[in-house]
Amino acid sequence: MAMLTVLLLLSAAFALGDADGLLAVEPCLSGWTAYRSHCFMFIKRARTWPEAERHCISLGANLASVHSSEEAQFLQGVVFSETGRFTPTWIGGFDAVKVMLEKDRLWFWSDGSKFDYQDWSQGEPNNSGVREPCIVMNSGGEQGWNDIACGNRLPLVCSRITC
Repeated sequence: MAMLTVLLLLSAAFALGDADGLLAVEPCLSGWTAYRSHCFMFIKRARTWPEAERHCISLGANLASVHSSEEAQFLQGVVFSETGRFTPTWIGGFDAVKVMLEKDRLWFWSDGSKFDYQDWSQGEPNNSGVREPCIVMNSGGEQGWNDIACGNRLPLVCSRITC
């Protein structure tokens, strides 16, 4: 009887899993918005990229990493719902190579995840005459990414794993 109970509980757990076959996770805390296995928070107060990352870390998160076009569109929706427009916003991408040559650039996410998706605006990344090692989303008419100097002050999106 105990084995049957365990099997029924496991079956129920898997039946409640999301579309990807993963177990359901706890909902996000107030102020955070769920997407797949992460919670996201848009923060309007403008900060430099390093200040933004430190702020996210203080919340148990990192600046958001983006791994698909669907996730990029979701994040644009989060920003748009808070501001009513596609506001340029920090995400967690940065260039670890300290040279001006585009071909030598090596992009990372601040949360340590694989840099496996890109959504650059046309002609980006370009270092535009100065080193631009940080990524901003919602740049220009195409709403893509741009590489800019990390000292600019912009709003940000933090991301944390839900479980």
